[in-house]
Amino acid sequence: MDREEAAAALRAAEGHRETVRAASRWPVLVLVALGCAVFATDFAVAFVSGPWTFVPVSWTAVCAIWVGWYAHRQSVRPRGYVRRYSISLGAGMILHVAYVLILSAAGLRGLPVPALVGSLVVAAPFFVGAYVESRAE
Repeated sequence: MDREEAAAALRAAEGHRETVRAASRWPVLVLVALGCAVFATDFAVAFVSGPWTFVPVSWTAVCAIWVGWYAHRQSVRPRGYVRRYSISLGAGMILHVAYVLILSAAGLRGLPVPALVGSLVVAAPFFVGAYVESRAE
């Protein structure tokens, strides 16, 4: 292989590496979308009760279905993504249960400040996960 062929092969490899890197950035979008959906759901749950809670919860279910469909369609999956995603999801669900219990037990339903703070805390693992995923190489 002469020098020009080697340089062309290196350029092709670099182009392929950049294509793969660009294709592997989808987990950030997924985690931000889930964080926004969880924030909206938990904020709304603070103001509704009874069967009406199924309306905001169904929004999160639709987003979760979209995430599964979207992730399944991706051809490139970053190494360690499932572990990082699982940690974000587990932390978010634990915080969601704590949030709902605290709202109910402390009588904070219908108050905007606790709803906003609690919703941000519950959505935080998804946003932190998106940040970590954006920094992962």
